[in-house]
Formats: sequence, structure tokens, C-alpha cells
Amino acid sequence: MKYPQKFSRNLKKDKQGWKLKDQAQFFSLLADLLQAGFSLQQALKSMQNLMPESKKMIVNIANEILSGSKISMAMKKYISKGIYYQLMISEQHGNFDQSIKQLGELLHKRVEQKNKLNALMAYPLFLLVTLIVIVIGIKVWLNPVLGQFTEQFEQQRSLNNVKIYLQVVLMLVSIGLFCYATKVYMWWKKQETITKHHWYSQLPVIGKIYRQYSYYYLTFNLSLLLGSGMDFSKICDFLLKLDKNSLLYQLGQQITQTIYHGDELGNVIDKYPFIPQELKIYINKGETLESLSAELLIYSNIQYKKLLAQIDNLMALVQPLLFVIIAIIIVMTYLSILLPMYQTLGGLY
Repeated sequence: MKYPQKFSRNLKKDKQGWKLKDQAQFFSLLADLLQAGFSLQQALKSMQNLMPESKKMIVNIANEILSGSKISMAMKKYISKGIYYQLMISEQHGNFDQSIKQLGELLHKRVEQKNKLNALMAYPLFLLVTLIVIVIGIKVWLNPVLGQFTEQFEQQRSLNNVKIYLQVVLMLVSIGLFCYATKVYMWWKKQETITKHHWYSQLPVIGKIYRQYSYYYLTFNLSLLLGSGMDFSKICDFLLKLDKNSLLYQLGQQITQTIYHGDELGNVIDKYPFIPQELKIYINKGETLESLSAELLIYSNIQYKKLLAQIDNLMALVQPLLFVIIAIIIVMTYLSILLPMYQTLGGLY
């Protein structure tokens, strides 16, 4: 979904060149065919004709499944880590059809949002580019003409000296910021995945959407694991078999340490803002694993709907925000023209 789990990366082609819209169509068609009673191999065979543009990838997936691979492993190189783990967990622990359907819906929603974003940004970006061209024209042609009138005044010469000084300071500050950004980037690469996700969830605006995605992603997978009869100890054992750089593995580490020291799971929930606080209520209710799984599944579906609504609300703010930026640029452009003219006129009297 990534909107967070790096889901901005999913708006582009992945490393195998599978477009997001084709992934969305794949999961949606697969869900429909499985619900219609097709076997997995029959569904993949039919999809080769229904999706000719993705036929090569579907054939590769079908061949790997025939050779004994699970569908999650067969698709691993074509999809993001977040989708892969959700697919793998649902495949091994139930609700596979529902998970496939939700993945299709979610990816279709991302395609719609990408198209909507492009439509919303087209006109403002056109205005922005036009303004940039105008500003460049002012700097290249108009300002030198105005400078010819102002250079005769000592006050204006002093102002030019101040401008040169400010430009030098700005250049030095920019170099300093670049060096600092490089240092931060090198530090960031060394951080654990769970630390990065903690940071993602605290970003302004985007962090709220990321937390919402995490609420859905974590509770949906947890409901599947609980529904298969695994308690938290067994769930941790399962998570510790995943990729060490994955969020789920590192969460499993945290939960294992908490259980080992005899602390409450609520401590882990309080520690990370991308874990929903409601989990403490569900865990402390003392229900059976089956009942807890059912309640978490309902909760995850609610969070899924909230996620889609939040993204739609954010999209509605994009165009007004761009127009505000354009308005600021227009005002600054007028000031850059008028202030030197006023200073020149003032020097004539």
C-alpha cells in the first residue's frame, strides 16, 4: 500500500518493469477467477489471454508454481516487500482469496489516485512553469535595464554590495546544508527498518496516512496468523524467519524481547506510533484466538476504508496548495520589479 511501506515507489514500474496498473488488474482478475471456482493454475492460464501485455510474467509465475513454488515466492521479484509478505501470510494461514481481492482494490485505488493527481497538477504546473520562465526573463533582461538607472546612485551601489554579500552567504549556507544532508543520508542508511518506519509515521501530513496504512497492514496480517491458531509466541517464531531487514521481522524481535523479560505487549504498542493503540484493548479482553482474529479482521477492514478516505482528502488539498505557491511567486515577482523602480524614482528627487 505504500503510501507508506514505501508505497510511493509502487507508483512507478518495479525492477521487473511490471506497471502498477497491470499489478492491480492481475490481483483483481485472480480474485474474481478464484471466487468463480477456478483453480490457481486454471486462473493463471486464463489470465494469459485476458492480460496479453503481462503474459510473459504470468507464464513465469505459472511455471514456478508448477515447479513447486508458492505463488508468493513466484511473484516475489515482481512485487514490493509489503505486498509479498501480505500474500505469503495469507497463503500460509488462510483468507487468501480475501487478501488477493483487497490487494487488487488497493492497487486499483492507487492507479486512480495517480491519474487524479496528474489531472489536478496539470494546470497549476503549467502556470508554475510559465511563471518560472517569466522570472528568468526578468532576471536576464529586465533587471539589467533597471540596473543602468540605479548604478549612478551611491545608495543603490551599497545595496548591490549587500546583495553580493547575501549571495556569498547563501552559497556558503547551501554548501553547508549539502554536506549536512549527505551526512544525514549516510546515517539514515545505517538505521534499522523499524527506526525508519517510526520516523515515517511522525512526518507531517504524510505520517498520518502512513500510520493508517500500518494499522491496516499489521492488524490484517495479525488476524490471519491468529486465525490459524498461532499464539503470540508462535507468531514471533514465524516473524523471525522472515527477512531481517523487514518491518515484520524487527517487530517480531521487539515482541520476543518483551515476552522474554516478562513485560506486557502494550509496551511495544506504546513505543511505536504506527501500531494502533486499540490493539491493547483487544489483547487484554482475554478472548480466544479465533474471536480475536475475527475482531481484528473487522478492525483492519475499517482501517482500510479510513486509509482510502484520508488519501482522497489529501488529494483534494494538492491543487489549492499549488495555487497558493503560485500566488506567492507572483507577489514576489511583482516586488522584484517594483521595489527597484521605486528606489530609482526616490533617488531622482
